[in-house]
Amino acid sequence: MKRIIFLICLFFSFGLVLYQINGQNHEYYQKLYLAKTNRLVYGSSAIRGRILDRNGTVLVDNEGVLAISYHKPLKETSENQIKVATALSPFLDAVSVSEMAKKKYYLVTHNNGKDLITANEYQLLEERKITENELENRKLARITSEDINYSPEEEKIIYLFTLMNEGYNYENKILLTNMTDEEVAKILSLNIPSLQKEVLVKRVYPYEETLKSIFGTVGSIPKEEKDAFLQKGYSLNDIVGVSGLEKEYEDLLKGQKAVYQINSDNTLTLVEEEVPGKDLILNIDINLQKMVEKTLQEEILLAKKRSTSKFFTESYAMVGEPLTGAILALSGQKINADNTFSDVTINALTSSYSMGSVVKGASNTVGYLTGAITVGKKIKDSCVKLYSEPSKCSYTYLGYVDDITALKTSSNYYQFITAIKTTNQNYRYNMKFTVTEDNFKTYRDVFASYGLGSKTEIDYPLEYTGIKGEKIAGDLLLNFAIGQYDTYTPISLLQYINTIATEGTRYALKLKQANYNTFLNQVGLDSSYYKRIKEGMYQVFHGGTASSYVKKDLEAVGKTGTAETFYDQDGDGVVDTSVINSTLAYYFPREEPKYSVVIVAPYITNNGNSSYPFTKKVSLKISAFLSSL
Repeated sequence: MKRIIFLICLFFSFGLVLYQINGQNHEYYQKLYLAKTNRLVYGSSAIRGRILDRNGTVLVDNEGVLAISYHKPLKETSENQIKVATALSPFLDAVSVSEMAKKKYYLVTHNNGKDLITANEYQLLEERKITENELENRKLARITSEDINYSPEEEKIIYLFTLMNEGYNYENKILLTNMTDEEVAKILSLNIPSLQKEVLVKRVYPYEETLKSIFGTVGSIPKEEKDAFLQKGYSLNDIVGVSGLEKEYEDLLKGQKAVYQINSDNTLTLVEEEVPGKDLILNIDINLQKMVEKTLQEEILLAKKRSTSKFFTESYAMVGEPLTGAILALSGQKINADNTFSDVTINALTSSYSMGSVVKGASNTVGYLTGAITVGKKIKDSCVKLYSEPSKCSYTYLGYVDDITALKTSSNYYQFITAIKTTNQNYRYNMKFTVTEDNFKTYRDVFASYGLGSKTEIDYPLEYTGIKGEKIAGDLLLNFAIGQYDTYTPISLLQYINTIATEGTRYALKLKQANYNTFLNQVGLDSSYYKRIKEGMYQVFHGGTASSYVKKDLEAVGKTGTAETFYDQDGDGVVDTSVINSTLAYYFPREEPKYSVVIVAPYITNNGNSSYPFTKKVSLKISAFLSSL
C-alpha cells in the first residue's frame, strides 16, 4: 500500500512539473531551451505600440534617442574595458556610484585585492574551511573609505565599467543615452570595435500632461515582479509598462524582440526581425477631453475668487457612454499656488468623497427591494428627531412628497423614513433607533451593485473603492441613505449613473475601445420601479434641483448632490473645518441614452449659503459641447 501511495505521489509530482513546463511557465522554459541548445539571444525591447484616441489621434508616441552601446568581445580584459570607459567618460555628466561598485572597481585595479588577505586565510581556503564567497566578503570589508575616495572623473569611469559588466556577456550594454549626432560621430571616430551606435525609443506625449497619469510609465522591471516577468519570457534588462495603461496593456503594446544567434567569437547574427507592438486604441475623444480640462480650469479659477472657496483646490469631470461603459473623457484638475494647474486625473480612481444626494437613486432602490417604499404614497416632508441626536431635515420644507417627487426635490426626510422602515421599525419622535451591521449591509450591497463602494472593474491596474464607515448607529444609517457616511470615488459615480440608464445592468467601465460590453451584475429591481426612479431623476432637470443645469431639450436624467463633510485645515491629521462637496451625475437623452456626465467638486465651499455654482457651470458647458457633436 505504501508503495502504491509513493507511486501516486511520484506521478503527481511528475505531472505537476510537466504542467509548469508546458503550460504555466512555457515561455520561460522555451527561452531557456533555445538559449542552451541554439545559443540564441533576444535583442532589446521592441518598439512599443502607440496609444491613440477613438478617432486615431496619437496620444502617446515613440521618439528615437541616439545611444552608444557596448558589446563585450570574446577575450576582453578588464584593463581594456577601463580604457574604453576612460575614452567615454568625457561624454558623461556627473554620476552617482554606489560604495559597492567602487569597492569592486578597487579590487579589479589592485590585483584582485590579494594583499587584503593573509597567508593563513589562503591556507584556510585550500583546506575548505572558508569559501571563496567568504574570502571575497573579507576583501570588501577591508577596503577603507580612503581607498575608494575617487574623484568625480574617476567615478564616471567606474560607472561605465560597472555597466559593461552587468548582465550576460553576450548582451549589448547601453552606456550613453540622449546623444547628439556630433557626439556619436566623435565616439565612432575612436574606432573602438566594441562600441556601436543604437537608436533607443522613448515615450513622447503630444498633449503633454493630458491624461499622462492614466497612460502610466515604462521602465525597468520592478524587483517585486521580476519572477513573473521572467516566466513570461522577458529579460531583466527589458523595458516594460510599470504603471497605468502601459502596464494594463503590456502584452498588446510590447511587441516581439529581435532574435540573434551567438557566434563562436561572441558576435551576433540576426535570425528574426523585431515586431513592433500593436497600437492601443482608447474610447477617449481628445477634443472632448481637452474641452473638459479647459472647462474645469476656467471654472476653478472663477470659484477661487470666492472667499468661501479657500479649501477648494481640485475637481473632476468625466463623460461616458451609458449603454457600453466606454469612457470618452476623464479629467481631474488641481490648482497650484501660482494659479497653474496639475493633472490629477488618477485621483478620480483613487480618492473618495462623501457624494451627497446624488446617490438617492440607489437609496430608493433599497426602499423598493425591502418594501419600505409604497409606490406613489405621499408623506409630508418634515424632520426626524432621534433620541439624544439633533433633528435631521431636508434643506428646506418640501411639502408632500412621494417616491418620485422625493428625488425631484431631494427630500432627505423621505430617505430617513425609508431607512427606518428598512429595519422593520416605524418612526416615532425622539425614538431610540437601534440598528445592526446587517441593516448597513442591506444598503451597502445594493449600492455596490451600482458600483458605489465596489470596483468598477475599469481596465486599469489601480482602483480603490472608497472608505466604509466603521461605526454602527441609527443616525449614521440615516446619513448613509443621503450619501453622507461612506465615501465613493468619482469614477464610481459614472458607473452608478450608467447602471440607472440601463435599468440595473452594470457594465465594467472601459478605457480601451472594444466591440463588447463586460457584464458585471444585474440589480434585481423590476423595470416598473426603474421607470419611477428615472421619472424622478428626469424631473430633477425639469422643475427640480437641477432645472438650469442642462438645456431642457436634451432630456437629461440624473441627480444633484450636496454633502456636508469636514476638512483638515491645518494638516495635523484631524478634520476640523466644516465644508461642502458638490456633485452631479446624469445621462441624456432620456430615451436611448448617448452620454453620461459626472462632475465632482470636493470642498467647494465652507459656507453653504455662498457657494459658487460650479457643477452647474461645468455641466452647461460640457452638455452644450456634447450636443454639438
